[in-house]
Amino acid sequence: SAAVRGGGCPVIMAAEAVEQLRQGEAYKEEGNRWFKEANYKRALGAYHKVFCYVNGLQVPSDREISSGDTGSQRGRLPKERAEDLRALKQSTKLNMAACYLKVGEHQKCVDACTAALELGASSKAHFRRGQ
Repeated sequence: SAAVRGGGCPVIMAAEAVEQLRQGEAYKEEGNRWFKEANYKRALGAYHKVFCYVNGLQVPSDREISSGDTGSQRGRLPKERAEDLRALKQSTKLNMAACYLKVGEHQKCVDACTAALELGASSKAHFRRGQ
């Protein structure tokens, strides 16, 4: 299991990177369950944990792949999981935005949508930000 640093977020080692992504996905699902029960504060707590697990993850650059230098750096995800990581981060930010909207924290909703848009185009992020 991962060591824990300040803030309650795990320190991620390369061998655990894929498992950390899976754990992040599991916390997102937990947040979704809380959201469906209209428990938005608990949902936000679960969504926050997603980022504790995935913020340290990295994918090898195209240059590293072409040179064969993918190394065993901490938090290194296989290249084929890069899109999974991006999609998880973006959808989690959008779900957080929905929670913030439900609890009336409009600026946090806008900020979460902006963060989602920084991860890629999303009509849902534009829509929710406009709400």
